[in-house]
Amino acid sequence: MRLPKAGLLAAALLAAAALLAPATAGWLRDAATDALMRQWPRPAPAGSPVLAVAITGADLAAGAPWPWPRATLARLVDRLAEAGAAGIALDIALDGPEEGDVALAAALARLPSVVAVLGGPAPSESGFGMAVIGALPPQALPALPGSEPRALPAIPSALAVLPGEVVRGVPLAWRVGDDPALLVPGLPLGLLARALGAQTILLRPGSLQLGDQALPLPPGGLLRLDPAARPPPLLSAGQVLRGEGLAMARGRLVLLGVTAPEVAPLRPSSLGAFTPSLLIQAAAVAQLAEGWLPWRPAMAAPLEAALVLLLGLTGAALAQHWTGRGVLGGILLALAWPALALAALRLQGMLLDPALPALAALLGALAQAAAEAARLARERARLLARFAQRLPTGVAAQLLARPEAERLRPERCRVAVVMTDLAGFSTMVQAQDPAAVVAALNAYLAGVEAAVLAEGGVLERLIGDSVLAVFGAPVAAEGDDRRALAAARAIDAFAEAFRQAPEARALGWGETRIGIAAGAVMAGELGGSRLTWSVCGDAANVAARLQELAKTLGCRALVTGIADPSLPPPLGHFLLRGRPGETVVHPLDPG
Repeated sequence: MRLPKAGLLAAALLAAAALLAPATAGWLRDAATDALMRQWPRPAPAGSPVLAVAITGADLAAGAPWPWPRATLARLVDRLAEAGAAGIALDIALDGPEEGDVALAAALARLPSVVAVLGGPAPSESGFGMAVIGALPPQALPALPGSEPRALPAIPSALAVLPGEVVRGVPLAWRVGDDPALLVPGLPLGLLARALGAQTILLRPGSLQLGDQALPLPPGGLLRLDPAARPPPLLSAGQVLRGEGLAMARGRLVLLGVTAPEVAPLRPSSLGAFTPSLLIQAAAVAQLAEGWLPWRPAMAAPLEAALVLLLGLTGAALAQHWTGRGVLGGILLALAWPALALAALRLQGMLLDPALPALAALLGALAQAAAEAARLARERARLLARFAQRLPTGVAAQLLARPEAERLRPERCRVAVVMTDLAGFSTMVQAQDPAAVVAALNAYLAGVEAAVLAEGGVLERLIGDSVLAVFGAPVAAEGDDRRALAAARAIDAFAEAFRQAPEARALGWGETRIGIAAGAVMAGELGGSRLTWSVCGDAANVAARLQELAKTLGCRALVTGIADPSLPPPLGHFLLRGRPGETVVHPLDPG
């Protein structure tokens, strides 16, 4: 069995590119995963556990410019606490102490709350107890050199930093500063911990625990956002201050932030091209509260590289064995893998690359199909070069349809041989003008060849004025004997008409004698360094002897070895040179 080298090479290059360029491979994987989740979104829960309260551009236009006084923020929090919110996260960076901090801290103390801080110059306490159980590798959590100071020391804080050029995940926890034990929760985890009343957040390799609730800890500590999730309900800050829609806050975790484009940082994310931090954090809190934390296996990259090789090799093998249908198989394989990746995500929350393995199956099939097409073209060219114009229509296609090892392999087979000889040719060559003889001979041979090819014969060789044609090899067909007789009659009719032409008569053109014999021959490629397909054996030798006998008997064509009702009665039994015993010989009537 041949190894499908072209498809395997294409898959190997793709696997190597994935390992050597992980950033590009990761971008493609993330984009494909987002597309997959958008195309087939997971079933939405009955109601969102989160409410986003946004300070919009309209709110700023209708009231004070940004930043709002902290007393105004305190009024917002008081309204939400009175409405029965289950907890609140202030996704607004507070720069140092200001007037109104006491009122804001008092409002936040009315319900479980957390205040966002951003990256800063030095480590600072967050107000959360975080403990690591077991050996947590450094890469398990993202790291920052420091964070901002806490503007409200009485209220726990959490980091609201969103990493990545395109935000696809929100950190659940951070390592801050040089101390590996100094950990700060991300805003979603901090809010949920406060709402659950968890005094300590326990981190283990692969999991985190909030009180009695255990959740998976994805590698890298990033909660992968679901781009197809329904956005949490949204209220504007102006509506809250006016007392509108406050029933929506009851029992929900509330995130209070800014969406006004003139002051809110808008980030490209899997949720949209320009997404405020508030909506990204709110989506992350909703996923965390629902327990939907997609995770990626630690050894996913090398395993996926191996899968790229496997699927690429499978697609290539299909294309090698079935060509067109094999490419279709590669396409189906490329479609099946994303379906499996989607099933793994839905059933186990496992993030597998839906793109590169599928691309490998398709690329392997296409590369191998192209290689097979090129190989067949080369073999066709080689076959046609060896046979030149000796093959009748359709025989080359039949040979190419066979397995390569069986096309022109040496074999013993039964064929019908037609051999012609031009009487007096040597004398004519010596006596007549060479240019005239060559021109007439080429026209004569072209007519003989046309008669052979018209009946499906193969021009085995041309030697001077003689032609040897074979019926039954290299591709056997029904009626080879009958077609050999028909070709011989056509040759005889053409040759007689040709020698009566004025140009031929002027040259002294002789009769064409024809020998037709059927029997066993050996067929194969012969010729040393210049291989050509030939037959040799009894039938070819007998056909040559019949030409000699025809001169003695005064006939133009003799036949042996063929039983056909169109043949006249035999002329008799004759001894042929080089052949033991007597041979039954029939004349060939013109038909």
